[in-house]
Amino acid sequence: MIKARAAVVLACLLCVAAPAVRAQAIASPPPSPGHAAASQAPGWRQIYEDGQTIYYISAATAPTSGQFDVEALLNFKVPQVIGGIQVWSVVSHMKSNCDQQRMMTIDNTYYALRMGAGPVVQLQPAGDTWHQPEPGSLGELVWSVACAKR
Repeated sequence: MIKARAAVVLACLLCVAAPAVRAQAIASPPPSPGHAAASQAPGWRQIYEDGQTIYYISAATAPTSGQFDVEALLNFKVPQVIGGIQVWSVVSHMKSNCDQQRMMTIDNTYYALRMGAGPVVQLQPAGDTWHQPEPGSLGELVWSVACAKR
């Protein structure tokens, strides 16, 4: 049951291929309930927000070509319950290739606190393969921000 529910929650989290929403980068993040926590975590840069979630990407400088690792963070505005335990955030570990416009999710780590903090609730391998993110998806937004010319 836990794995099935986690898979459903995960499918809705960082849908790197599905155009579930028309994701657009945020130039200046608006204030939000989770935003105060973000300011305490300098390693993350906000890239998207909707009524239920706030998405961040690792603020570390990434190469603009070739393959590299990237992390994305999903903060819930209201905690989700997985296996009877509250989850406030999920960190997705991905590989990206700017030259080939491809990415792959390696795993997702569910945390009991916001901003990828606190005890790990669950670590879930993604079982993903290299793919080009679907236009308009959050995956495309993560890829485009990670591969943006700096």
